[in-house]
Amino acid sequence: MDAAEKAAMTLAKMQKNAEEVFKGYLNFTKTIGQSGPLDPKTQELILVACSLMSQCDKCISLHVQSAAGLGAEKEEILQAAMLAIAMGGSPKMMYMGDVFEEIEDLFD
Repeated sequence: MDAAEKAAMTLAKMQKNAEEVFKGYLNFTKTIGQSGPLDPKTQELILVACSLMSQCDKCISLHVQSAAGLGAEKEEILQAAMLAIAMGGSPKMMYMGDVFEEIEDLFD
């Protein structure tokens, strides 16, 4: 089971065990995604960088896959990830392994 599958299981458990909280969270994130000028692909690339900054392997997996699904090229995903490294340094670089793993599965 990869990180994205584990994340999906966690989200399903959140929906089951904290339905109202989870529903509110989903509405909040949906509203943010629809209320501004950034297109969905750009938003996902930002979320790739945020995932590295948060050091969340499951988030990295989900957002790399989502960005690719929205048409992001390998190089765009890598640049977004590298921007996080520029801000966060070596600790963030350690999470590039998760990015490379997802990219290899999706593009190679």
